[in-house]
Amino acid sequence: KPTSTLLDDLMASGKMAIRDKFIISRLMNACDSVNSYLTEYKFGDAQQASYSFWIDDLCDVYLELIKPVVYDTSEENADARWAAQASLWISLETGLRLLHPMIPFVSEELWQRLPGRGTLGEGETESIMIASYPQCNESYKNSEIEASMETTMKIIRACRSLRASYQITNKVLTKFYIKVNDGEDVVKAQCDDIKTLGKASAVEVNVDEDSLPKEVGIDVVDDQTTVLMDIKGLVDYGVEIKKLEKNLKKTMPALQNLEKKMKAAGYEEKASADLKAQNAEKLTGLQKKVADINEAIENFKKLAELEKN
Repeated sequence: KPTSTLLDDLMASGKMAIRDKFIISRLMNACDSVNSYLTEYKFGDAQQASYSFWIDDLCDVYLELIKPVVYDTSEENADARWAAQASLWISLETGLRLLHPMIPFVSEELWQRLPGRGTLGEGETESIMIASYPQCNESYKNSEIEASMETTMKIIRACRSLRASYQITNKVLTKFYIKVNDGEDVVKAQCDDIKTLGKASAVEVNVDEDSLPKEVGIDVVDDQTTVLMDIKGLVDYGVEIKKLEKNLKKTMPALQNLEKKMKAAGYEEKASADLKAQNAEKLTGLQKKVADINEAIENFKKLAELEKN
């Protein structure tokens, strides 16, 4: 059950995963930002900072990451499960107090429904209205953990992008290989999180080149990180090539017509500067689309040849 010292107990427990430390750090940053904005009467910015914590950090990231942790009731997972539940309760309770000046009635109702009412000691209040407003504990901020999570989220976005590009459904899990020049230990420590949000069956980091499969999708995250996805048996290359060729057939007339229009006699003299700029931007976009489609077709043809061999 929650206690009045739960946050301090959690931080001193040694049971927290990177994801748990991340959400507490983001919570402290949110408390810091909201208090500063309210002091300066910047109510819109205070509301946006609260919104960002709830949506971007808590709902989009942390809640999704802890689902498999909370559902695993095995004895081996007891510490990780407790840390996740404690971190979530603290984030919800503190987050609601943070939101209370902006949405008083909803925050009061949700706060009253939180588990643990009546277990928080003498300092527990009957209403969120008279509860103390959240303050930032600077010692619980952790910029290194936040940077680590940012790296992990970049990798997860790359995993999702690869799956989407090959139209792989959510029910089919894929194996990923991650190459990193720096921070290998950080990525390895969050392989479970990458598996959870990246829909992965397995994640391997910096394996030998000889161990990599020949049929892979590749996404270069940045100059330090590359994500590869094993696609053997998951993609019908012939079908994908036909789809791309159909798309190319639809795109080429638009490109050719625009090129013809821009090369027509009198275009440079008669067309306005705004129209020229719009057409130039549209032309660049169409040329890139055609180039990307042709590149994808060639890639699928090469993969099809590899599959035959």
